[in-house]
Parts: sequence; structure tokens; C-alpha cells
Amino acid sequence: MKFWQVIALTDMEQLPALCRKAEELGFEGVALADHLVTFESQYQPYDYHTDQVVPWYPHTHFVDPWVEIGALSQIVKTLKFMTTVYILPMRDPFSVAKSLATVARLSDNRVILGAGVGWQEAEFGLVDRSFKDRGKRADEMLDLLPKLMSGEMVEYHGKFFDFPRLQMSPGVTKPMPIFIGGKSPAAYRRAARQDGWIGSQHTLEELTEISAALKQARREIGREGAPFEFHVNLYDYGADALKRAEDLGATAIHKMAWLDETFRAGRTPLDEKLRDMEAFAEKYMR
Repeated sequence: MKFWQVIALTDMEQLPALCRKAEELGFEGVALADHLVTFESQYQPYDYHTDQVVPWYPHTHFVDPWVEIGALSQIVKTLKFMTTVYILPMRDPFSVAKSLATVARLSDNRVILGAGVGWQEAEFGLVDRSFKDRGKRADEMLDLLPKLMSGEMVEYHGKFFDFPRLQMSPGVTKPMPIFIGGKSPAAYRRAARQDGWIGSQHTLEELTEISAALKQARREIGREGAPFEFHVNLYDYGADALKRAEDLGATAIHKMAWLDETFRAGRTPLDEKLRDMEAFAEKYMR
């Protein structure tokens, strides 16, 4: 079993030390999140938290993940990076492809694009992107991004994006893995066409259903035998829970970010976070 540390919802000044510690302890990688803004008054339910309120505050740091990964990749040598998840249809494919190809080259291909379609319509409105067709637009972007990142001359003629032959350089030196987040039939079908699925925090009962749905989606398109990563985040990291997750097909466990007593983003001192990572590694990764 591989282990990742979620470093989202963390003051960015702490990130270099956390990455160095993660690499030292043997974590495979670290995961960052993505949001543009936090509204003072949230009027859409957040379905990934029990009370449907976002588990962060307006002051919580949401760094630009590609800028941050580009910087962090220079201070660690083996640690991998992932977004959980990058809100793909809120952007244009050219800007995304340029950032991804650049950070792939900077990091020597230690980056995974973890992508989702987003949940907050108001955030889409800020950048003048349509919310209703975001899933179909994301599907087209997922088809288009590897072509743009290839560094070759390409053209594309889709419903949302249409352009003549052009080239974006520098291209990647190897294909970037793409994981999909989301708990819906559409998300499972989207993930089945890619390299993996990444979840938020789930119970083992939920993961049982998700695992079955992903297997079915992959079976329907004839990809059940292809390599596929199943990254999960648990409420319980006990030995029995880890074994059950592995039996369900989990290939990596993501250790949760540091939360306060209300289960929202806390401002835990750096030394406490480092000790927490050490204790986790000693208990579950040895």
C-alpha cells in the first residue's frame, strides 16, 4: 500500500517543510486542492461534509497548485504531487495544458492531474464559465489536454473547442497520469477512461459501492484489465480498515489534512504537523 499526505488547507509557508518530511518518511506523494475564492455567504450545499458547509474558512490558503508544485518540486527529489481535485471546466484547455506541461518538465514527471467538474456554480460565474454543461466540457478537455501537452502539431474539432493545426511547446517527455474525482455515475465513467480515481473522505461502506461502480464502468468499455489507481481517504486508518480498503482495490491511502475541533481547516503549528506525520508513518507505514 502506498501513502500520500494531503497538504491542502495549510498555510503555504509550511508547505516546504511538510514536503521534505513527507519524502523523508516515505510518503509517495502529497496532494493539494483547488478553489479560486471562498464566498462570505455560502448558498450552495457542500455535499462532501456532514453538515454541507465547506470545511475551510475565508482565510484558509488555497494556493495556485501548479505554481506551488513547480516550486516544491525543486526542493524534493522523489516526492510526487497531485491535485485533489483541479476544477477543470472552470478553465480553458490551453492555459491548463501550458501549466501542466511546464510543471511536468520542472518536476521530472512527478505530477498527476487529479481533475473534477466542480460543485459551486457561483465560482464558475466569476470567470464567465458555463456550469450546466461543465461535465461534457470537461470530457472534451480530457481528450484534448494530452494532445496539447504532446508538444506535437495538433488540431481539434469538437463541440466546445475547435482549432486548426498548432503546437504548444515544450511538450511533456511522457504522458501525465490523469485521475478523476467525484462520486457520481458520470464521474465513475469518466475515471474509467483515465488512469485512476481519487476520493474525498469515505466510509468503508461507501468505498465498497464506489469500487463496484468503478469496476463496472471499466468493464463496460473493456478496460477492466488495464492498470488503474484507486486512491482513497478514510475516517479510520486502523489495520483492519487498511486491509479492507486494500481488498476493495485501493492502491493508495491519503492521510487527511489537519483539521480543528470542528473538523475544519485549522491553523495547527508546523511542529505539531511534523510530529503527526511521524506518528502516522511509525504506526501504519512500517
